[in-house]
Amino acid sequence: MSWKANLVRIMTGIMKYDRKMAQKLTSPVRGPGAFVTDDFTKKVRVKTWDISGFRGVTINGSYPKNLHILMLPGGYYTLEAEPRHREIAERFALRDHMRVSVLEYPLTPEYSATDTHHVLLEAYERLVEEYSEDRFFLMGDSSGGGLALAFLQQLRDMGTLPMPVRTAVVSPWLDISLSNPMIKIARKTDRILPVEELQVVGEHYRGSLHSEDPLVSPIYGDWNHLGPVLIFAGTEEIMTPDCELLMERAKTLEGTELIFKKADKMIHDWILLRIKEADVTLDLIAAFFLEILEEKKETTQRI
Repeated sequence: MSWKANLVRIMTGIMKYDRKMAQKLTSPVRGPGAFVTDDFTKKVRVKTWDISGFRGVTINGSYPKNLHILMLPGGYYTLEAEPRHREIAERFALRDHMRVSVLEYPLTPEYSATDTHHVLLEAYERLVEEYSEDRFFLMGDSSGGGLALAFLQQLRDMGTLPMPVRTAVVSPWLDISLSNPMIKIARKTDRILPVEELQVVGEHYRGSLHSEDPLVSPIYGDWNHLGPVLIFAGTEEIMTPDCELLMERAKTLEGTELIFKKADKMIHDWILLRIKEADVTLDLIAAFFLEILEEKKETTQRI
């Protein structure tokens, strides 16, 4: 564990960060967002688009491959994306030459899950049509990870759009109710996430949907035929018990390969920190996506 990561871990407890997070969740701030065109590095090309009044961006570095990440930023379904999300998108575009699209999807309390999924589906349809030669990946952190996994199941059930070839999520929110009994133990070391306030946010987000509806709690859905899915979670966060529960349920899946990596002493959504462990995790995600190039090469050689 790097000294920076350990320092952040200690300071979140000293500064009672969970109380500050509770205040943020109670009164979410709305602004221009983290994906304003002028805020991107000049090394990438930025294209903006709009879905029902919600902004999206697609960025390219030099010589992009026909590999396309649809990135869903976390924020507990109520907070806007952070500048670090923009940096992560730029990282994949510049270092790995992948095209990256980011959707600023509808947030609660103004909107509910049905609104969010409607806009996300429309965005995906548009991207698939416009970039018809691309192979798509889904990526999300925190609530964005939960949304990505719920959307993946929705696409599989629809059967009318091409499925993402691979999915990677970090600290995904799998059960909107946070009702797993093991969370009571996990919260003793989670100094970031306030359970009660998150449960209130979850109630707003699910709207008229049942708390076990896979659109808001993907852990309760059908996990067959979703392709390779890479899941990261830290040992010091309340989202991990549901990730572990999912892996127990996933022993007899068909058409789905679940890969779970538990990061020792990592706090919730650590990829948003500028620490060595975040870089390692992002490198692993990039390698996981880029593996399909080797698979295609091997298939071509066999033919």
